[in-house]
Amino acid sequence: MRTRIFSRRWILVAILVCSLTGLMLVGVLDRVEATPQLTEQAVKYIKNEFAEYGVVNVDMGVGSYAFFVLAAGGVDVSAWRHEGIGFKEALSDAIKSDIARADQVSAKRLAHDLAAAKALGQQNLVEQLLLLLKNRQSDAGFDQIGPLSIYSNMPALETLSRLDLLEKLDCGLAKDYILDQRYSGTEDRHRGSWGSVDNGHFYPDFMAVTAAVRMLSRMDPSGNDAELQQTITNGLDWLKRQQQPAGNFMAGMDDTLIDTCDLIITLKELEMDPATWLSSAGTSPVDYLYSEALNADGSFGQSQNVMDATLVLWACKVLEDQPSAQPKPDAEKEHPVQPEPGAKEEQPVPTGPQEQPAPVEQVVQSQPFNDITNHWARESIALMAEKGITAGYDDGSFRPDAQVTRSEIATMLVRLLQPQAASAQDLQFVKESFADAGDIPDWALADVAAALREGLVSGYPQGDGASNFAGSRDVNRAELAVMMGRIVEMKLGQVQQGPLDFADNDLIPDWAQSSINIVSAVGIAGGYPDQTFRAGQPVTRAEAASMMGRLIAQIPGN
Repeated sequence: MRTRIFSRRWILVAILVCSLTGLMLVGVLDRVEATPQLTEQAVKYIKNEFAEYGVVNVDMGVGSYAFFVLAAGGVDVSAWRHEGIGFKEALSDAIKSDIARADQVSAKRLAHDLAAAKALGQQNLVEQLLLLLKNRQSDAGFDQIGPLSIYSNMPALETLSRLDLLEKLDCGLAKDYILDQRYSGTEDRHRGSWGSVDNGHFYPDFMAVTAAVRMLSRMDPSGNDAELQQTITNGLDWLKRQQQPAGNFMAGMDDTLIDTCDLIITLKELEMDPATWLSSAGTSPVDYLYSEALNADGSFGQSQNVMDATLVLWACKVLEDQPSAQPKPDAEKEHPVQPEPGAKEEQPVPTGPQEQPAPVEQVVQSQPFNDITNHWARESIALMAEKGITAGYDDGSFRPDAQVTRSEIATMLVRLLQPQAASAQDLQFVKESFADAGDIPDWALADVAAALREGLVSGYPQGDGASNFAGSRDVNRAELAVMMGRIVEMKLGQVQQGPLDFADNDLIPDWAQSSINIVSAVGIAGGYPDQTFRAGQPVTRAEAASMMGRLIAQIPGN
């Protein structure tokens, strides 16, 4: 009998293989343990929000969408109560209320109501909602509310598709609508995306792309339709280009956790492993989910609302079916410059220096954007970028002379003040306060809610007694002065005012005179060389940065 003797080298190799196998097993076990922990925390957060605020039937509150995801994840909510009323009972009442005033409710919410009614086993409500959506469908989708229509139509179609109910509507119209909303321009950075067109400019939307990819995949499960398969591939390519070094995904200034979870959900449905989508730093969306999703206070993501928790729950549930690679909690965190949320991608309007640069204690030496080197507001712009209050575009520009909207300004002011994140109650208050609340883009809604709660923004009265927020409207100098004047009084108390002394005093509206007096007295906003204030003139990005830099200098601790 021959005895086989192993050399020392082979013994060392065997030990190394065993050690590596053990490390891999530890990583898998850590991952397997991490998923239930996130799932439990997400459910706990949603339950606590319901217990405090009850049913708030919007994406950011505990409503139909959250209930559908909870039910799909097998979460038992039968014991959940708000002021003695059960979740299912309260939600059923909310759905019936939406049906009763369906002409005032978006198709997106009606589709979410349908999904929840189906999960509740209330077939009569399902049939009513399905009929409402069927009667509303056209070649332009369900809702025709201008450039923002896609943000209601695509989620509505995706929800119906997920429930296998598109066949109850006109599938041909649905397919044509999805394909018609594709980007049809020539810019490579938008190729493969879906989004909206406003004033000739295209704005891609991450969740519109994931919804389209999932729907088209369901329409061609065998992969025989060459056009659909190429469209899916193009969509996936665009999604991959939105990945950040930390493994997360983000288009514009979206809540990056929501986009990342939606990407995980999409890849899993397409039977692709999200752990293999590695960033330039070698991290995946799964790594980001496990290491960055949960905040210290038990909330999730940057928006810290129910929508974050709901998407985390959904992503974790799909990952439980087939766990992915080990999380990398120590992965390097980088935050590259992203475009302003919804910022206008237009050529700068040539204008001369208007506001002077804000005085800062330490001048930022490096210029983060390629078009501000010789600009009068370069130091203020760099400071605002360093503090995360404003950002640039993906071509490296800031576009200092472009104008900003009310939604954008609300977002900047909230970043500057960093108040408590908007709650479900705050979001409901926005809905009750503004008749056009449904037109406020998702990326701005939580910030608008926080700004409204803090008294920084208000609405425009309408002839019928309602009030509009008008988030897409350009901000003028009088309006920004009012917002900043409120912050000054909030942080500094009463400010001694002198008489207004501008050459165009007679053009300053009564409602803005006191605020303009305040911001002028403390040096936040001044006049032009001709001694005018120009209250009705739209504010440029450079002016906003300069005025915010001066405002920061007035706030103690900044």
